[in-house]
Amino acid sequence: MKIQWSSVLVGTVAAGCVSLSAGNPVRPPAGRSAAELTQDQARCEQHAKAQPKNRGDHYLACMIASGYTVNWDMDNIGWVVGVAQTRPHEPMAVFTELEACDRQADNATKSTFVPPLPPELESAIKGETKSPGFEGFNQRPRAARALVACMQERGYAVRPRVPYER
Repeated sequence: MKIQWSSVLVGTVAAGCVSLSAGNPVRPPAGRSAAELTQDQARCEQHAKAQPKNRGDHYLACMIASGYTVNWDMDNIGWVVGVAQTRPHEPMAVFTELEACDRQADNATKSTFVPPLPPELESAIKGETKSPGFEGFNQRPRAARALVACMQERGYAVRPRVPYER
């Protein structure tokens, strides 16, 4: 039994030491240096580790608040979209507002009024809601429009997803 608990303890400690930046690619704003990226990542990791749960999301929210584009998982609608802020936000506001937009988009029904998207935004969200075997925009266009409208109201924009390094 001692060996099993030792393995669990080592695994737990190792999991706590994993860098949040390692699995979450970001696109820095123009002119941001590699040193500034490293500083921002360290600051956002500290912010995330101070949260009781959803640390990965809190890390990404902090990076958005720092001016980066990130891949945000809209859990309720099941899409991952590139997100950037269009005006300054605090990390906690980013977290709560994007979660609210995800819920609002998921709850959009046929009776929900959602303004039409301008062509450039429609093509952006169409491209971002595609994944293997699933084309979210065509299956749930109202949810896509609701998501974009909600994000725009709160000062965020859909951007191309950040590629994952291999």
